[in-house]
Amino acid sequence: MGNIGYNEGDIGWIQLNSHNAETTLAFYSDVLGWEKKGEPMPGYHVFGKGGEMMGGITVPLERGGEPGWVPYVTVMDLDAVLLKVKSEGGKLITGPDALPDGGRMALIEDPSGNSTGLAQYARGATSEQSR
Repeated sequence: MGNIGYNEGDIGWIQLNSHNAETTLAFYSDVLGWEKKGEPMPGYHVFGKGGEMMGGITVPLERGGEPGWVPYVTVMDLDAVLLKVKSEGGKLITGPDALPDGGRMALIEDPSGNSTGLAQYARGATSEQSR
């Protein structure tokens, strides 16, 4: 991930849940020039371009095994944001769970039923006010 994904409110990571992760990665590699950047755990294919890691492709685990995209939005304080999610009528689906960099992530659902990931990276997010 590059510097853009570390600002609070940025989409810092995107995950594509696919029933065939390897075929899906090959498709986007051919169409968009994405490159496989690693496989940190079996079946989780990290992709990106150049020196940037952009996301991962894996088999669907959350929400009944449905394929689809899940954006992960960068936050500075995951616990505080999760309190806001609950107070605004959303709910926690999974997490908080540890990230490989030492940060934490959670998957939430808004009051309309849309799911979104939240990620607090160990490197730390920056707010727009502090830049």
